[in-house]
Amino acid sequence: MPDPNENPLAAGVSGDLPGSGTTAPLQPPVTLPTQASFLARSFPAWSAWDVLAVLAITAVVVFGFSLAALFIARATPGYRNTPITELATNARVVIGAQAAAYPIVFLFMFVLVRSRTHEPFGKAIHWNWPGTSAPGFFVMGTIVAIAIDGLSRFLPIPKSLPMDKYFHDAASAYLMAAFGVTLAPLLEELFFRGLLYPLLRRAFGLTMAVIVTAAAFAAIHGTQLGYAWAPVLSIFVVGVVFTVARARTNSVAASFLMHCGYNFSLFALLWLASDHYRHLEKVTN
Repeated sequence: MPDPNENPLAAGVSGDLPGSGTTAPLQPPVTLPTQASFLARSFPAWSAWDVLAVLAITAVVVFGFSLAALFIARATPGYRNTPITELATNARVVIGAQAAAYPIVFLFMFVLVRSRTHEPFGKAIHWNWPGTSAPGFFVMGTIVAIAIDGLSRFLPIPKSLPMDKYFHDAASAYLMAAFGVTLAPLLEELFFRGLLYPLLRRAFGLTMAVIVTAAAFAAIHGTQLGYAWAPVLSIFVVGVVFTVARARTNSVAASFLMHCGYNFSLFALLWLASDHYRHLEKVTN
């Protein structure tokens, strides 16, 4: 006969219930991952191969449109007898080619990010417009430009740089300025601070991500600066500032506004130094 005082549920499992004779060890509570921690681990959704694909597409598209622009320019009566080497540094030709190529690159980035995340593009890359603080970031960019320009006076900056060849006349300078405060900083920030930086941060941590992103940003401008160490170092420092702003604000739009303010200040300083772009030889020779 079974003992009426025995707990029948405890017959096969010891220590489960009071009076079973043994005490089960306490188990630590199970902590379920929060949505925030999951998103932090899964961001970004794209890979290093995706970033390399954007670089490859950019190189191919810019090269293709540059060739097309050169042939079109040579077919124009005004440039028919102009050497190819001179056309290659003509702001109208160069900016025209890049202005045609950049929308295609942006479209590729847009489709790639959307296919990887299935989220709105701006949300996926953490564009995060800073709202009423937007003018402040633009002003911060101008302050960085003035500070870097002042510090560069103590560095051995070459008297002429390869990029000076694009400033043939006032029209070229205005065209360079318009491109330099709109399309150029937009695409660069989307790539460096939007796509590259979060990938590096997930792989190597914050400090290395800031350094490598800034180094890549400086390297992409190396050709324009003749790879002279002083101006390249200046651009590296600027890249660090932009990337830190991106990291602190979690906003690519913030670094974009700083980039616009920085470029605007450089062109404004050149405008003042060259008498409204009328005497560019004063500053480019």
